[in-house]
Amino acid sequence: MSENAGRQSLEIERKYEVAADLPLPPDSAFAETGLTAASPITYELSAVYFDTSDADLARRGLALRVRHGGSDAGWHLKERGASEVQELFWPLDDAMPDGVRAELRARIGGAADAVAPIAELSTERTVVVLADAAGAELVELADDRVEAFDRVTGVARAWREWEAELLPGAPRAALDLVEPVLRAAGAEPSLSVAKIARATGRLVDAARRSGAEPERIAALEALDASDRAAADAASAEGAAAESPAGSAAAERRTEGDAQ
Repeated sequence: MSENAGRQSLEIERKYEVAADLPLPPDSAFAETGLTAASPITYELSAVYFDTSDADLARRGLALRVRHGGSDAGWHLKERGASEVQELFWPLDDAMPDGVRAELRARIGGAADAVAPIAELSTERTVVVLADAAGAELVELADDRVEAFDRVTGVARAWREWEAELLPGAPRAALDLVEPVLRAAGAEPSLSVAKIARATGRLVDAARRSGAEPERIAALEALDASDRAAADAASAEGAAAESPAGSAAAERRTEGDAQ
């Protein structure tokens, strides 16, 4: 293996839609299935995703990002399969590593030179690791609050999702243990297969190209509209808080709390 080659790993996960105010299931709910929940850890993540203007990566089921923050900060090239994702990882660097460029050329040829940033994601991630009775870590449950900006269209989106990811060496059946707990708490399996597809509004087009049923396409259109509305609401709330009237109201609330 070349010294510039990325570190390989396999990602197996399930995504879930959740309401903005839905709490994670209590430890006792996981305990009923024989799982122990570790204390939650929160990370602030930021990522930039890359592709060409012709979506050479996306059309091949590939996604390239550089992520800051969390336990896996660095460059990631993902290839999505039917039920799993093959991932190559390179350590964090301000410039795109030579190994990434070489891998891109091997995958998309000369189009690799046209790869450029297409989207930015900011994520507040709260992680809970679930282990079995023997202490073996099986699943990482991530509660993600995502704010995304599509650099190409200028469209902002925001959403919240839970991800249950199988940890190395764990049996796939571990995800079947976790799912009923999440569903009972109010989560629903997500229509989205990847954050970058959701961030750039490509879920609907991908569904149409695959011949999806009209009901699924309509559900994806509704999901995208909800994501846009959530981003607009967050932007309006932020603007109100920064306005003179909003600042004065915040000061009055602070003074009232002090009294």
